[in-house]
Amino acid sequence: MLIKNKAVRELCTTILALLCCHVLSAQGNYPAFPDDTVFTVADEMPYFSGCRSFNKNDGRKRECSDLELVRFISQQLVYPAEARNKGIEGTVFVSFIIDEIGEVQNPSILTDIGGGCGEAALNVVRQMPPWTPALQNGQPVKTRMNLPIQFYLRAKNRDKAERFTISWGSLRSGQASKKELLDNLSKRVYVRGPEGDNRFIDELEFVFQKENRIVSATSRGSISAELKKVVERAKRGGTLVIHASVQDGGQFVAVSRQFQITR
Repeated sequence: MLIKNKAVRELCTTILALLCCHVLSAQGNYPAFPDDTVFTVADEMPYFSGCRSFNKNDGRKRECSDLELVRFISQQLVYPAEARNKGIEGTVFVSFIIDEIGEVQNPSILTDIGGGCGEAALNVVRQMPPWTPALQNGQPVKTRMNLPIQFYLRAKNRDKAERFTISWGSLRSGQASKKELLDNLSKRVYVRGPEGDNRFIDELEFVFQKENRIVSATSRGSISAELKKVVERAKRGGTLVIHASVQDGGQFVAVSRQFQITR
């Protein structure tokens, strides 16, 4: 997934600004800290996975950590169907502890917006790989992190979404035969950004509709067996719509393309 540097910096700034700034337990310059001591500010805050090649005194390590965190969220977050159907948008705040060995512990929801978004945000936290733990007086310590995770639909990003396009195999127009659709099931669906770059697809949905009949399925970005079944059940005279969800500037953008099935 390609993420514009400016967009990444804006989201990273949001994430960092929303980290708590108060110590939960009093500390002193002791050789060791009590097991139940949890910091929200430490001499060196945790680093997300994937940045071990940078020296801790190199500012690029923090930038790398922020970038990898944003990338991970964008790849793992799934917009719940209930929230999409109800048009629910907003920001979920989650809290979790990174322990002395970098493991994520005790994830919880601070602020929810409903529609399954809170649980979706928690699932992202639960899937996080080990972090590099925080250091206080040179010792690994527990830290509490508060993180905002954003959910936005196309309604507020319509102008932005219009600058994205979906391409799928050899299909060039808005019309296709059933055979042409089937022939392209082995091809990957791509979303191209305003600059022609391919974007990582967080969620891919196929919807076939004819009169009052609707068949749909979703996947995590690739054409799964369930999506293939939607195409296989499609009939002439109906419409196949592809919905793809990508991130841009820390917000989800829903991109769509439809095909009239001619024969």
